[in-house]
Amino acid sequence: MAPASIGIAGSWKAMVGTSLLSGAAVAPDGAMAKALRPGSPQGFSRRQSLSRPVQLLKDPSETQVQEVVQAVYRQLLNRVPFAAERQMDPESQLRDGQLSVAEFVSQIAGSDLFQQRLQRMAPLRAASAAYLALLGRAAMPAEVSQFLATRATAGQQAAVAELLNAREYATAFGLDTVSYLRGLATEDGVPLTTVNRTASLYGGNGGLTPSVRGAI
Repeated sequence: MAPASIGIAGSWKAMVGTSLLSGAAVAPDGAMAKALRPGSPQGFSRRQSLSRPVQLLKDPSETQVQEVVQAVYRQLLNRVPFAAERQMDPESQLRDGQLSVAEFVSQIAGSDLFQQRLQRMAPLRAASAAYLALLGRAAMPAEVSQFLATRATAGQQAAVAELLNAREYATAFGLDTVSYLRGLATEDGVPLTTVNRTASLYGGNGGLTPSVRGAI
């Protein structure tokens, strides 16, 4: 279910100020849409660099478990962390079948590694990176507003949890598939502008940090 748009209390007036320099005011949603306007969608030409979706099968081998673990790290962190940084308890629980892939993704998304990665970004770019990493597509303007509003009022952990708990995540990836970039193809309910924005943000890497040209 798509998050609700964040509105502005009170009436919105078309004009602001009384001086000759006054001009037509831009509605909040319009300003957000302008900020998130797709750039050059160079990502379409880099589809071949996308890795195949990684799924954890029943009774996996150690090699298969490590493939899932590394795919999650690359998806969320844009790298496989150093040995001292790795989340060993969640990895062990995944290996023992105590965690599903979705639950392991949630553990890594809640870790300092992922949270600090978003904190180091400008707010709009952090929202874009969170959507790319967790839902595999660019965020729509109303979704960026919702993410930033939740982040401001309840904290970044809560904003990330909203994405992981969304019906879209469960439908797209289920319990056993690592989230992956899926936003370069059209889907029901996803406008073409979002597809183009996904392509403009995707720089050809598996970790899905918004590219410099597409970044906000």
